[in-house]
Amino acid sequence: MSAAVEIKGWCPGARRPMPSGDGLIVRVRPHGGALPVSTLRELAEAARRYGNGEIDLTRRANLQIRGVSSETLVPLWELMASLGLLDDSAEREAIRNIVVNPLAGHDPAERADMRPVAAELETLLASDQTLHALPPKFGFALDGGGRLPLTELAADVRLVACGGTRGRRVAVGIAGSDDPVWLGTTAVIDAASTAVHLARLVLQLSPTRRSATLPPSAIAAVSAELNLDVSDIAPPSAAMGQRHCGVIALTDQTCAVGLGVPFGRIDSGTLARLADMLGAHDVAEVRLSPWRALYVAAGRLAAETLVAEAARLGLVVDDADPLMRIDACSGAGCCPSTELATRQHARMIADAMARTGFNGTLHVSGCAKGCARSAAADVVLVGEAKCYHIVRHGTVKSEPCGMLDPSEIDGGGLFETKEKADV
Repeated sequence: MSAAVEIKGWCPGARRPMPSGDGLIVRVRPHGGALPVSTLRELAEAARRYGNGEIDLTRRANLQIRGVSSETLVPLWELMASLGLLDDSAEREAIRNIVVNPLAGHDPAERADMRPVAAELETLLASDQTLHALPPKFGFALDGGGRLPLTELAADVRLVACGGTRGRRVAVGIAGSDDPVWLGTTAVIDAASTAVHLARLVLQLSPTRRSATLPPSAIAAVSAELNLDVSDIAPPSAAMGQRHCGVIALTDQTCAVGLGVPFGRIDSGTLARLADMLGAHDVAEVRLSPWRALYVAAGRLAAETLVAEAARLGLVVDDADPLMRIDACSGAGCCPSTELATRQHARMIADAMARTGFNGTLHVSGCAKGCARSAAADVVLVGEAKCYHIVRHGTVKSEPCGMLDPSEIDGGGLFETKEKADV
């Protein structure tokens, strides 16, 4: 497989947009992962007016407006500033890479509402210019637990609400080579300042300024410096059953509704209609998530109606839909790194997954960068020229086991091949 692909070490921002095959990509980072429905409506209109009308939902619970030009960038900035969504500098924006549970404050099963911790963390990060040297992909995961935990989300610093002999606490961890390394627990009130202290230590001691590359001696030094309580720490448990799409019962009277966006791409017209629909049901706020799904809180009757109406808009409201198990990059026309229509091919493969009963995960990447998914998938298609390399149970960096011509997708042979390979 060819390795002659430029892999950028940064992500698009608002202050530092990224050029792509369809114009500039401008990232919108909601505070605490939440947007008023009225703001969502304005961003939909902004995508139409200042971009090409396409919006992405990212794995970091952000939005990206695509197709922005050098002429429309400044008016877009002005709108974002009026909505409180534009940071003072590219550096300050880049380190505001914080993900919170999308049901925080709504979910009675959560151990703690981590939104106040996230707000304090934002303030502390912005006030410490030393931390502006952190890599743009340096991330914080603030997990309050409950029905939609952030267990699988990659993060340099993890703050996870937990219980112990001393009551409600926050477990502090860093990314390890495989699983998180837990350093101890702290009081909820001290969690944000502990995270900032930890980030400073990673910046000083890691050769890449990322926590996953801290050598063992450095981890020991970090642990000693933080001096956290290790008396009752245990790895925080993963979750209750994880239903991401459709109606999610919270209490006898209230629900959340998960609305999946296929491949994380939605057009401005659909997003505007969604905002109007939510407003008609008195929904005031939308939460973003790492799963390319939007979440809202609603009463039981309204929730069922919202699901039916969202399905008519083309959103995914059933976890069984194969589209929610597929990650696919933008593909030809949006990215100059590939000639392959990755999302068109992914939809064809979704039909084949449904026909053959394949229940695994799929990653369709137009090139060896693997932008749409960093984690392993059951089947990975890695584009090169006009064909795909096939990888089983790996990532775009894994050794391929075969080739697939896009003309062969309709027949479902991709999954028949898997069955033969497993015999």
